[in-house]
This record gives sequence, structure tokens and C-alpha cells, in this order.
Amino acid sequence: MRSRLVAECLVMEERLRGLLNPNAHVTDETHALRKKGKSLRGGLVLLRVPKSAARAVAAVGRLLGAPRDSVSRRTTWRRLELEGGPHAEEPSVAAIGALLEAHAKSAARRPPPVAVEWAEARLRHARAALSAISEEDLEKRVRKGRKALARRLEKRLKAVGHDPGAVELHEARKAIKAWLGALHHLGEEPEKELVDYADVLGDVNDLHVLATWLAVHGFSQALSPIPWRALEERLASLLETVLLSAPKVRKAVSAG
Repeated sequence: MRSRLVAECLVMEERLRGLLNPNAHVTDETHALRKKGKSLRGGLVLLRVPKSAARAVAAVGRLLGAPRDSVSRRTTWRRLELEGGPHAEEPSVAAIGALLEAHAKSAARRPPPVAVEWAEARLRHARAALSAISEEDLEKRVRKGRKALARRLEKRLKAVGHDPGAVELHEARKAIKAWLGALHHLGEEPEKELVDYADVLGDVNDLHVLATWLAVHGFSQALSPIPWRALEERLASLLETVLLSAPKVRKAVSAG
């Protein structure tokens, strides 16, 4: 397992350098890098590597996150289906759509070489931490790491079942992602209910992120009631799914 994690670090480093290629599809590559980083962090936690290594990989994700988040916000906005409906000409709807589109286009820009070099250094730190683990310790680390991830997942899922806020939902999603990443490195199939639940929590998080963006950019509920009403209706529907599915997901996880 350690060799696979080291290999994933090397792949991420190579793909980071690939972002500087003039022909690179930056948006797609950035998305792939962030997904691989989340899986890698799950493996690092599973092996109980020093927290600084997982934080280093997380820092790479955050570095790449801002441009990618602009694409995600645009996608979330489009799912509200306001631009093609009867409210398409409403001033705030038109303004929000145009601004999100402009921000999303910036996501296709290549990061500065010095930023890529900084990110590569973070991944080298993670590789060094992996290499420092003795062969004799691997099995014990995996056993303890799996138990720790399972406890964390159980705790976060339990918190979601009782009128959760944005923080509880986000923490639950992070715990699920870490668990799924660990299972991937263990060669085990995850529970379908958990994978689907992570997707729903991802949609909820995307709406919270969009809501924050709207507020920061001056599109308050008082000035832009139509977009906010659509967002809140969609959010309420997803939260209902989250609450109704929570017991089934916990049962599937405990059975697995």
C-alpha cells in the first residue's frame, strides 16, 4: 500500500507539471488532481502518517481549489434552471449568470510556475513521510487507521441525523471521503448507499458555497429574492433527503 501511495504522489507531481503545458485542459486536469488528492489523503490517514503530510496534500487541493470552485459555482447555478425559465430576464438572474460565467472562464488559466513548484514541494513532503514508515509497522498502522476512520465516520454520520448545520454536513462529507479513499487503497468496494450519500452532501455543500458567493458579491436576499428562493427550495429538498437517508446509510456502514 505504501508504494501505491508514493506512486500516487508522483503521479500528482507529474500532473501538476502538466498544468504548465500550453495544450493542457487546465479545468479538467485540476478537477482530476483534486479528486486524486482526496483519495490520497484517505490513504495517508489510514497509514497514520504524521498529520503534516495529509495537511500538505490538502494544501495542494486548496491551492487548486479557487479556480475549480468557480466552475462548480457556475454548475450549481445552472442546476437551479433560472436562466432558461420565466425569470431569465430578471436583472439579478442575468447579472449573476454573467458574473459566474466570467469567473469560470478564469479557471482555464494555467497556474504560475512558482505555485506549481510550491505544490510539488508539498507532495515531496508527503512522500518523505511515507518513506519514513518502517515495513514492520505497516500492518499495525493500517489496522489502527481503519478503526480511527470508522469511528470518525460513525460520529459524523450520527451528527447529521439531528438537524445538522452547514458545518456538520461538511464534516460528514469529509469523513465519508476519507473513508472512501481508505477503502480504495485497501482494494475494497464501498457501500453504494455511502457513495450516493456523499454525492448528495456534495450538492448541499455546493449550494452553501453558492449562497456565500451571492452574499459576498452583493446579491442579498432582499435585492435578489428570485435566485435565493430557488436556492433555498433546492437546499430544503436536499436536506430532507439527507435526513431521511441518514439511518439507512448508518445501517449500511455498520453492516459493512
